[in-house]
Amino acid sequence: MKLKYIAAAAVMVVSGSAFAAGPAGPGPLGSIDNTPISFSNIVAPGIFQDVYSFVLGNPGSLSGNAVAINFGGYNILGLTVTLQDSSFALIGSDSSPATGFTFSGLAAGSYALNVLGFATGETGGFYAGGFIAETAPIPEPETYALMLAGLGVVGFMAARRKQG
Repeated sequence: MKLKYIAAAAVMVVSGSAFAAGPAGPGPLGSIDNTPISFSNIVAPGIFQDVYSFVLGNPGSLSGNAVAINFGGYNILGLTVTLQDSSFALIGSDSSPATGFTFSGLAAGSYALNVLGFATGETGGFYAGGFIAETAPIPEPETYALMLAGLGVVGFMAARRKQG
C-alpha cells in the first residue's frame, strides 16, 4: 500500500521536472514572465514557511497548484499559498492550493510566493507544485514610433492618390 504513495510522489517529482528545468527550492527565482516553474521541498517537523521570490517584468496573473505529499514519515497539515508584493502587502491567499490558485491583476514588480503549513510527520513534510506567470509584453517606444511612421506613409500615399 505504501509503495503506491511512494510511486505517486516519484511520478509527481519527475513530471514536475518536465514542467520546467527542474524543481526550484525556496529562494530567488529571478524574472519569470511566461516561464513555468516547478517547486518542491522537504521540511523539518513543525511550522514552516518557504519563500519563492520573483520579478514580473510585465503586468499579468499568476496561477498554479501545490500539494502536500503525505506518505511514510512525511505529513503536512494546512498547506497554504500566499502572495505578497515588494512592500509585504498581502495580494491573496489560498488554503486549498491542491485545487489550484490564481492571483490576477498583478503589476510589474517584485513578489514573494509563500508556501506554509505544519509538518506533522515524524521526518517532516514534503510538498510539490508548479506555477506560471502569464504576462503580456508591453510594446517598446520604438514599436509605437514604427507604427506611427507606417500610418504616416499610408496617409501620404492616400493623399497622393486623391490628387492624381
